[in-house]
Amino acid sequence: MPSQLVSSSGCCQPCDSEPVVVNIPGPQGAAGANGTNGTNGIDSFTYTTASFFVPALGASVFVYVTASDFLPESVAGQFFVSVQGLGYMQVTSVDGLRLTLQNPAAGVLSIPNAIPTTLIPAGSLITLAGAVGPQGPSGAAGGASSAGTYIVRTPDASIPSATALDSLSAGYLKTQGSGGFGAVSTVASVPVADISGVLPIAKGGTNLSSTPTNGQLLIGNGSGFTLAQLTAGSNVTITPSAGGITIAATAPASTFSYVTFTRRVTGTPGSGAPDVGASLTKNPFSLTDFPSGSWNGIDTASGFTASTGRFTAALSGYYSIDVALMLSAYTGTASSVSFRIRKNGVTDIGPTNSQSTNSTSISGPFFIQYIDQASAGDYYEILVTTGSLNGYYVREGASFSIQRIQA
Repeated sequence: MPSQLVSSSGCCQPCDSEPVVVNIPGPQGAAGANGTNGTNGIDSFTYTTASFFVPALGASVFVYVTASDFLPESVAGQFFVSVQGLGYMQVTSVDGLRLTLQNPAAGVLSIPNAIPTTLIPAGSLITLAGAVGPQGPSGAAGGASSAGTYIVRTPDASIPSATALDSLSAGYLKTQGSGGFGAVSTVASVPVADISGVLPIAKGGTNLSSTPTNGQLLIGNGSGFTLAQLTAGSNVTITPSAGGITIAATAPASTFSYVTFTRRVTGTPGSGAPDVGASLTKNPFSLTDFPSGSWNGIDTASGFTASTGRFTAALSGYYSIDVALMLSAYTGTASSVSFRIRKNGVTDIGPTNSQSTNSTSISGPFFIQYIDQASAGDYYEILVTTGSLNGYYVREGASFSIQRIQA
């Protein structure tokens, strides 16, 4: 118990009839036992127990939840909840664990909800949201200043000072970016100073920006153009200059290959001279037709075959063919004889020389001269044909000559 002390203040005054009690703290006691825990508060959120689709604007949907005790008891439709993945929905009915939520009509919320028909899965969080605030005042009427100038895409009667791009039939648009200025001109020609960049090939350009050097040309490379010089081939020189290219041939004239051949009869009648009997056709320069014939020649290895009496052209070109025959008959019986040039064994070319005689004296000389164009491999031969009444000797001095005169 507390001690009681006499107040010192009574020394100079009359003493009180009741003593003054002053409490003096004693030693601290042991700690008391813990109190009982309080009751848990009601949850402030819930989860959906089934999936549902976001309804159209102004429409409602049933939503089933794990708990609804946290929702306030107030007039339906006066509060909102926030649904995970959807947005804000207005509560119009609370029936146990089933909520009726309405998607606010257009313009009610400043932030739109998820698109209608979006699937909201089960287990989505729902929390209580504050009420929608009052509608703000209408904005002030706006519009472009009639004193300004504008560029619009299509004509607009409310902006009389604007130029509509869709109305331009010619001209170009020039801008300097957000910090510069812009202008629309109906001038058809774009000033060179306003042109920049590289025009692609698909737009009629070259897709090149480099300056060509003397003699360079635009040459296609399969995907675009390349600036390149012409390349000189064999025996050709190319000299580029400012605005010009000079091409010159340096090859000397090609060397012409001459071909010459002559075969001449050296035998006399009865001794080496070819003799063509009556009603026969023979080649007087053929070793096969006249095994005992006697001849000499010039350049006979250039294409002449002695066994057949034929000359074969090894090179294409023009050939001069000369034939001179000295003839004498076997007897004095009158008869005829003719000779000609045959090509490739089937075609008679040039004139045919026909003669007749009634004596055994020498007749001639008789000539055929012809120029023919030959391909490599063509061959020529001389044929003599006699009449039925007499045969003829092809006497000494008769000749068959060929010369290549032009390629």
